[in-house]
Amino acid sequence: MTDKKQKVGPQGTQVFDLSEVESLLASQLKEQSAEGTGQPALIGISKPFSGKRYMLTETRYQVGRTHDSDIRLNEPSVSSTHAKIVYSGEQWKVINLLSSNGTYVNGDKVSESDVYPGDRIRFGGVEFMFSLVDDSQSNKPASSLGLGTKIVLIGIVAIGGLAAAAYYLM
Repeated sequence: MTDKKQKVGPQGTQVFDLSEVESLLASQLKEQSAEGTGQPALIGISKPFSGKRYMLTETRYQVGRTHDSDIRLNEPSVSSTHAKIVYSGEQWKVINLLSSNGTYVNGDKVSESDVYPGDRIRFGGVEFMFSLVDDSQSNKPASSLGLGTKIVLIGIVAIGGLAAAAYYLM
């Protein structure tokens, strides 16, 4: 077992890399997704969409930067008409369209792929978890997330605050 050296900030505060925090959030969401039996959703696990939920209540969605996209991701690495998410034949699929930066499922670049609960879907540089959300939680705000997910999200906010403080103290 390798021993990672912990990074320590001002006054002994433990500092995490953003990638570590996003990884913790993804693992928490994957655990919750495995237990879910409800509504399919895309849940953001990378900035600036961390914690954002897109409930998949229809059978077809266009993902991109344009105003007429069903899932609008206003982020430079996402193409205007980046991808489609469709439900067909009892299966959810992601289909790459005219993207410059690619569509990925679990780290593999795809032109078309089936997706299952717990899969990570990346549009350019923006990553989501395909998840099943209990019907009772599908219309609740992010405050209805589990305790572990709340702690991770608080950690993300704390890291941002520490980074800003360190910047201004330099």
